[in-house]
Amino acid sequence: MKKSGLSPWLLAAVRAFGARGAATVAMARRDWRRLAWHGGRVGLYTSSAVGLVAVVGTLALWARPTWRADLASQVGPLLEATTGSANATGLGANGGVVGQLSQSDASMMAQAAQHVPSAAVLAAYIPNQRVAADARATKALDSREQIAVADYLARRYRVAGDVTGNLVRAAYSTGKEVGLDPLLLLAVMAIESGFNPYAESTVGAQGLMQVMSKVHRDKLEYFGGPEAALHPIANIKVGALILKECIARGGSLAGGLRRYVGSTSAGDGGYGAKVLAERDRLRSVAMGHKVSPNAPQAPVIVSSVKAVAKPVSTGSKSGDTTDSVTTPAASVGKAAAKSLEADDSTAA
Repeated sequence: MKKSGLSPWLLAAVRAFGARGAATVAMARRDWRRLAWHGGRVGLYTSSAVGLVAVVGTLALWARPTWRADLASQVGPLLEATTGSANATGLGANGGVVGQLSQSDASMMAQAAQHVPSAAVLAAYIPNQRVAADARATKALDSREQIAVADYLARRYRVAGDVTGNLVRAAYSTGKEVGLDPLLLLAVMAIESGFNPYAESTVGAQGLMQVMSKVHRDKLEYFGGPEAALHPIANIKVGALILKECIARGGSLAGGLRRYVGSTSAGDGGYGAKVLAERDRLRSVAMGHKVSPNAPQAPVIVSSVKAVAKPVSTGSKSGDTTDSVTTPAASVGKAAAKSLEADDSTAA
């Protein structure tokens, strides 16, 4: 049987297509290798660029506290909302422990602050004109500056940032009610207790502002009783009222701080210098300047005049025998106003 004449041509065509397919496969393999090589190089360059940007950003945030405060003010609420929802719905390895620990001291402090009465009623009985100008409330700082101050205090005194944030907000609200510089209140808290709301001295001064609960029971009754001395927000308000009265009686900020610490001598052992130095540092932080959290406090100046251990004057460390345990708010304010008038008449 004779073979068809087309078979050689078909065989040639099949061989041609097969050779072309093998060449195409080889070329495709080379292209994939080339693409994988270039992809690896691009990934390496991209990761290097991201790492460089991260390092530069970290250094910039470290060098500029204001930028760090801006970032915290924007990212903080998102993280707080995320972690709050996770803590509310999640369970840890120990069962319900996560739900019990999700409410920190800062959140409890913020909730308790809503139930503390305003100090403006009592502060109104002491005119702001009687307070030295450098102790009065200045321009209110915005949230970015408050975050910068809270961050500095957290690093300086090794306190949780959310706690110092609540204390800074409480100081600003109290300063607005009383008419005092909130940075001055924060400086007094720093020197008096180091932001320990449960601090207590050997003479019975308690809380953030080291209020003598046995001496200032009338003011504490307005905020809930003697136990309010260990309530952070109430302690700040009572301490601010005492400080305002001391400054009004002392005639100057330095004289008010000397009365607040309970000194009856010409000096105060360097207490006022430390408070004012701390306030200057907080002002610099609020302005965006870089301040070391390890900066030493002002040196203690030992007075040559021997101070009385338990003086009888108005202040968180001093006594006032005319205070009454059950005096209402109006009586407390009138008593403070009468005492100021008595000081004026004595000076005249």
